[in-house]
Amino acid sequence: MNRKYIKENKKLVKEFIGALAKAVVQRKADKFIKKLSKDPENKKSFDTIRNLTKDIEIKLNNLEKTNPEFVKDFRKKYGY
Repeated sequence: MNRKYIKENKKLVKEFIGALAKAVVQRKADKFIKKLSKDPENKKSFDTIRNLTKDIEIKLNNLEKTNPEFVKDFRKKYGY
């Protein structure tokens, strides 16, 4: 085989293996999350987290009127 052909395909093989590994890990993670969400105690925890996130959003929206610079920095740093 031509060496040039082999060098060009190494990158494709690495990308393919990386994508395949990512898909396998993601599938396992999805199954694990589904198992966690079925547990009643975990459901309560997830609901609490969702409520806290909503509360933070409401407070940030109200604070945006008085201190927009702080809200901009907060959202940039924490991703809200």
